[in-house]
Amino acid sequence: MLLELLAAMPVVLGARQCPAMLEPDVEPALACFVDLTPACPEDRPRCVGLHVHVVVDAAGPVQTPTWLAAQLEHAFVLFEPVGVGFQVVAVDAVEASFAHVATREQRDAIGRSRFGRGVVHLFVVAQLDDVDAVGEQIRGVHWRQRSNTDKRWVILSGIAQSTVMAHELGHFFGLPHSSHRRSIMNKTPREDPPWDERVFVDEELAIVRAERDRMFGDGSLIDR
Repeated sequence: MLLELLAAMPVVLGARQCPAMLEPDVEPALACFVDLTPACPEDRPRCVGLHVHVVVDAAGPVQTPTWLAAQLEHAFVLFEPVGVGFQVVAVDAVEASFAHVATREQRDAIGRSRFGRGVVHLFVVAQLDDVDAVGEQIRGVHWRQRSNTDKRWVILSGIAQSTVMAHELGHFFGLPHSSHRRSIMNKTPREDPPWDERVFVDEELAIVRAERDRMFGDGSLIDR
């Protein structure tokens, strides 16, 4: 039933509809998440594959390729000093029951059967709740499956601004939250610098480089 829904439902980007399926193994309504998102910049020595899992409900995918492209473009800027780029290499639909992820159990369940090594798994949902503050929403999370913390993924809320994926990928590459004022890993409320001017500071870049090499070395990531 879900595949029939997807086949009949183009993604609309403003006035533009998603073109006919250009990737033979991608469901038509999700083809734009491959075809209309940027590839790894050519100057990057390392390219990380993103396997994107998008919640699809009766109205269609909960976010658009334009939104995802903005997330990627910002990640390109922040990861340039460590020579890493990102590229969507696979996309699939997630059932509408995960549109609102409210609990730790749901965070575990959304990725448990979809996890695989070699790529970063990125889940796009409509709403992501703060499991530590009842009634509050968050924009994204880097989540480890509690029964096997080697399995981990990024979940983004549909309300996430374009800087959120880069922050969560920072966690994926080994970074904790930070007290550095210029760091994108610092969540302390402040206006200076604005979010789109925050970066990984030198100490963080050193951690990302080491974690990059470890993950490519042990097969957690495969260079695309």
